[in-house]
Amino acid sequence: MKKYIVPIIVIFLSICVSFFFFPSLPESMASHWGINGNVDGYSSRLFNVIFFPFLQIFLFLLLYFVPRIDPKRKNILKFEGKFHLFVYSILIFMLLLQIYVYLWNTGVQIPVEIVMPVLMGILFFIVGEMVKDAKQNYTIGIKTPWTLSSERVWDKTHRLGGRLFKICGILSILSVFFSSYAFITVIGTVILTTIYLFIYSYLEYRKEVG
Repeated sequence: MKKYIVPIIVIFLSICVSFFFFPSLPESMASHWGINGNVDGYSSRLFNVIFFPFLQIFLFLLLYFVPRIDPKRKNILKFEGKFHLFVYSILIFMLLLQIYVYLWNTGVQIPVEIVMPVLMGILFFIVGEMVKDAKQNYTIGIKTPWTLSSERVWDKTHRLGGRLFKICGILSILSVFFSSYAFITVIGTVILTTIYLFIYSYLEYRKEVG
């Protein structure tokens, strides 16, 4: 039961934040920012105050239900502590994003190219910490045909992935000093890391079967 305390508190805070900001939010709210940091999407006030708490509840149920039906659930228990840290981080990230969107729409407009790289960088670093210890499963991790076919390939890919995602996190945070390239850095490093790990897992599997 203890593992549910933090998620329940975060969801409760998300609902409170929606109630608190609702009277001061405009009917049409900025809800999406482009790669240049400018607003390029709007949605209604009612949608926004419902969307964030609903998304928190959905993520909470999804992240805790799916591992229960994973055929390799026992492996998830081997890194349970890191898995819970990941779940907490996702929910807290969404709560901070909710607060940021509401603040922006009430006049406190901190540049998105400063806020998002920092939040994403911290999240990437935590993902890296979890990934390095993840054991073979079908729910969470670097799931390629080759990592799922070989426990050795899974372990090697995830140890490397843990280091690379931490580097992505550090680079994302540092990119705030070069705000014009912040989004390119955040997105580009993750895409390159994903592609590299995909190829790496294939090559490691070829070595094993070879």
